[in-house]
Amino acid sequence: ARSAGAAAPWPADPAVRPRSAWAAPPPAGALAAEPDVRFLLVHHTATAGGYAEGDVPGLLREVFRAHTAAEKGWPDVAYNFFVDRFGGVWEGRAGSLAGPVRADATGGDQGHAQLCCFLGDHRTGPPTPRAREAMVGLLAALADRHGIDTAAGTTASFVSRGSNRWPAGETVTVRTIAGHRDVS
Repeated sequence: ARSAGAAAPWPADPAVRPRSAWAAPPPAGALAAEPDVRFLLVHHTATAGGYAEGDVPGLLREVFRAHTAAEKGWPDVAYNFFVDRFGGVWEGRAGSLAGPVRADATGGDQGHAQLCCFLGDHRTGPPTPRAREAMVGLLAALADRHGIDTAAGTTASFVSRGSNRWPAGETVTVRTIAGHRDVS
């Protein structure tokens, strides 16, 4: 994996809508760079999925409010990028278009990843074909940007920063594109 200072420039495809496109509030606290991206982590918001395309900016602001509320207390949305059901890709955590920013995740900060999140609940059904296609494009762009090998069966190992699954200091091995429940 490349270090944060050696991140490749963002490609023209996929087109990512910046935070300004969803009128994102400024972060409620400091954000740190993620200096050692080794894998990509896919989440979903577990929120209603029948939204209209014009609802997406408001839904992203709702995620921001939930993530920065006292219950979670994160300084910004947890995820670096979002993908909506129409195939739109959105910058999540502030600064993610410019370079790797450390994300937050339920269950603790495993570290060493960039978090990509489907907007909607996919416990009972898969993302739309347009959303899946957009997520694949986003993951490919991030893998290129950070020098991550995504060949079938490829894994990454790292020392955990601590989560509800692996205590800090434990060596963890995951696929280079992993799901949320793979790490917490």
